[in-house]
Amino acid sequence: METKYKAHIISHTHWDREWYLNSKYTNQWLVPFFNNLFNMFEKEDEYIFVLDGQMSMIEDFFEELSKSGVSANIYKQKIRIYVKQKRLFIGPYYLQPDWQLLSEESLVRNMLIGNQIASDLGGVMNVGWMMDNFGQISQTAQIHKEFGMRGLYVWRGVEMDPEDVQSEFFWESPDGTSLPSIYLLDSYRNVMRLAEYENIMKQRVLAEVIKLKPFTTTKNILLMNGYDQEMVPDDIQPFIKAGKMDSEDLTVFQSSPEKYLDDVMEEKPSLITLKGSLYSGRFIAVFPGVMSARMYLKQQNDDQQKALEKRAEPLSTLAWALGEDYDGQLLTEAWKTLLKNHPHDSICGVSIDDVHTDMEDRTRYVNQMSSSQIQMKLRKLTGLIDTSGIKAEEAKVVFNTAFYKRNEVVKFSNETYFIKLPSMGFKVIEKSSKPSFSLILDGYTVENSLIILSVNLNGSFNIKYKSTGRVFEDLGIIEDRADTGDEYNYSYPEYDRIITTSDSRAEISILENNSFRVTFRINIEMELPESDTNNHTERSEILRKLPIVTYLTLDADSPIVKCRTVIRNTVKDHILRVLFPTNIITDYSHAGSPFDITTRPIHIEDYDESSIPDDVRKVIVGAREAKPNTIFLNREFVDLNNGSEGLAVLSKGLPEYQVVDEDNKIALTLFRSVGWVAKDINSRIGDAGPMIYTPGAQCLREMSFEYAVYPHEGDVYEGNVCREADIFNSPVIRLTTDKHQGVLGKDRSFFNLTSKGNSFKVTSCKRSEDDKSVIIRGYNSSETKIDVRLESFFRIQRAYFTDLLESEKEELSVKGKIVSFEVLSKKIITIKIDIDRRDFSPSLCHIELLEDDRVNEDFSSYKYCPSVTDDDFSSEKHRAEKLTIGLDDSMTRRTALEAQLSAILTQNRVNEVETKVLGYKLNEARVQRRVFDYIKEYGDSEVE
Repeated sequence: METKYKAHIISHTHWDREWYLNSKYTNQWLVPFFNNLFNMFEKEDEYIFVLDGQMSMIEDFFEELSKSGVSANIYKQKIRIYVKQKRLFIGPYYLQPDWQLLSEESLVRNMLIGNQIASDLGGVMNVGWMMDNFGQISQTAQIHKEFGMRGLYVWRGVEMDPEDVQSEFFWESPDGTSLPSIYLLDSYRNVMRLAEYENIMKQRVLAEVIKLKPFTTTKNILLMNGYDQEMVPDDIQPFIKAGKMDSEDLTVFQSSPEKYLDDVMEEKPSLITLKGSLYSGRFIAVFPGVMSARMYLKQQNDDQQKALEKRAEPLSTLAWALGEDYDGQLLTEAWKTLLKNHPHDSICGVSIDDVHTDMEDRTRYVNQMSSSQIQMKLRKLTGLIDTSGIKAEEAKVVFNTAFYKRNEVVKFSNETYFIKLPSMGFKVIEKSSKPSFSLILDGYTVENSLIILSVNLNGSFNIKYKSTGRVFEDLGIIEDRADTGDEYNYSYPEYDRIITTSDSRAEISILENNSFRVTFRINIEMELPESDTNNHTERSEILRKLPIVTYLTLDADSPIVKCRTVIRNTVKDHILRVLFPTNIITDYSHAGSPFDITTRPIHIEDYDESSIPDDVRKVIVGAREAKPNTIFLNREFVDLNNGSEGLAVLSKGLPEYQVVDEDNKIALTLFRSVGWVAKDINSRIGDAGPMIYTPGAQCLREMSFEYAVYPHEGDVYEGNVCREADIFNSPVIRLTTDKHQGVLGKDRSFFNLTSKGNSFKVTSCKRSEDDKSVIIRGYNSSETKIDVRLESFFRIQRAYFTDLLESEKEELSVKGKIVSFEVLSKKIITIKIDIDRRDFSPSLCHIELLEDDRVNEDFSSYKYCPSVTDDDFSSEKHRAEKLTIGLDDSMTRRTALEAQLSAILTQNRVNEVETKVLGYKLNEARVQRRVFDYIKEYGDSEVE
């Protein structure tokens, strides 16, 4: 007899902590939600539920209880009982992050903290649960396997041959790690609220089973019973238990992610294998525009990730190794606060303005914690340095927290030095080292040992790479286009005017000129349309000036031209990019992504919609991208090369790039300026989110962007592009201190890591979670196996490979202060090192941290266009009133309520603007009133 099909119903909620409302409101829903859930568990002793894979829901729930003076202990005990009974599934994440826009270590900490909290509450769901993140990175399988996950659930980004779509597949990371993956073909909500419509419940289940049967790889069919912010778990057990919904060829029951995976794999299906990143919007949108929406959020997040990963934790680890305490609780608090900015609706910039204002507040709080930690540890470490013998009145010290030696040009007051820094250590600076070639400046052309940089009259620049003789021309042209899209997707108007700085006349000056560094200042004005107009079909005829100041810096012995562009965005509805023509003939780009260098085709043929069979069309739900995505992620760099030479663009917190035109220009996006969470646009098929007005997404503010241009020989690996990008993103720390005695000399390397081709990238240095050891994490960025050698200032007792949970896997051979090991291609490794700590009892000393010399541009004469007007409010109010008739219709109620919310939020923004204006006037009036109190005795004629 043929085995029956099994319909697994997984009940869950997908919890957007903040999106169309901020967490201040949504967290209040958690108490009734959990009460409903616990009541359901008590009512139905076989009920099973999945908490969206994220532990912040539970923490927020406990926080809400505390606000009401209720102890969380009884609820913690309930959760532990249900978790251990395998009725409630929690973890493995702290929050549901966007996997593309974050650093390697942010992704690791999200899962590490999530696992720790879940373990304390009874156990961790051991499958990945990626319900709604906007595209998948290449190393997803390896990361999850290193956390002990047995499989993955995924929706967005998956693309298969339309004629061979399967409900399951193997997903393989670049290192060869493969995990069975469940493809949520028709979303995570295909049987939501079954019991609410019990009269058609069976028909709905059978209809979904029939739709999904053509794609199943086994006799198991997945039905997802939940939706966003589901407040009341669906009471389905009375209708399905004891086989009530079974038929001759179908068994229906409530299941779990682990059981469904086990039942599928038990049948040993023949599954196709998908490799690397999954970033197709053909079947369900991945929203590529999120990489540049509200770019200021990405930059702020990037800054704080680096503050924790590259400064606070390494410095804390060194201080601990030398005898100081390790403030693990403070660092964890900083991480958890930063992680709350990482959900896909948050860091992607696709929420209402209030949400993103909250994010900036969190970032400032993280900055306070990380800055205080960095300052304190630097005072302790500097106190160990013997500066008593220096000739100057104060000592100049440079810390390098990277695991490699490096040459740097640094400034102290008006003095510039060329120095050779030890790895993961410090150096007291008394004089410059000698570069191989001092800079030569001639007009607007400067030359060092590797390149010749010349600035053109329009503000662009040319680079001649001496080794190959190749000249890259017209780099740095600014391009502006209309953007009639929304926070999710860039979109183009029917009629666009593309404006560039090609014909500009730039004001060029030389800001710094010495043997070690030359910096040019380039000032340009663009006249841009004030906004889109005519129902978003074209650009306005009203023009406003938008100021752009770019600083170009070339250092001695450096092949890299560093760029910093400062603007005041005075206009709306546009996208601003920097162009870098390469004229390199290649079909592929190479870009950094978390734990990998990803290769992508430059030219992708359009989809053939007619090739999608009818049975596939039936399971496609939600928005889709109309054409293949050619806008991609770069984490710290993008590179074009032909195998023998190339050009890379390095960047700080600017994740979006595209390769365009016949000359293979790299287009690096600085920002997009749009005004809606979502709306009808022509670059996307279907609905992405609520139609809510968001003037904050227009980014009417001053912004600063840092990027660099790096010509090189060889391909992306031979050119050391990953290493150069890491150096660019790992600035040294400069400080001055007093004269004092210490136990350390004038320079010291605490750790030095070398690898073939400089291919190993360190992503973390921290104290271990068990408080006993040093953890060093990183990955082999190359396509070949490499030998790695780690040398330490401290004697190494033992060293181990661990997984990402820091559980020991394999002991490594140690020789005194050196540990050597092999790392396979694209492999992520974590090393746990037991060292002999030194008891130097660090003491505080006086230090003064130095910031980069940056001129504050005076853009006060450039006026912003209004971010929100009375007309905007009137328009939204009219839309809300017009749609009121739809409040009684379940098909239109959502749209009507979105319009009402948008109108309220727009009114709040109008009030905010009016408050600022009135507040300024009131302040001036109060000052003048007090002035008149003092001068009224002189009489009106004398006052006038």
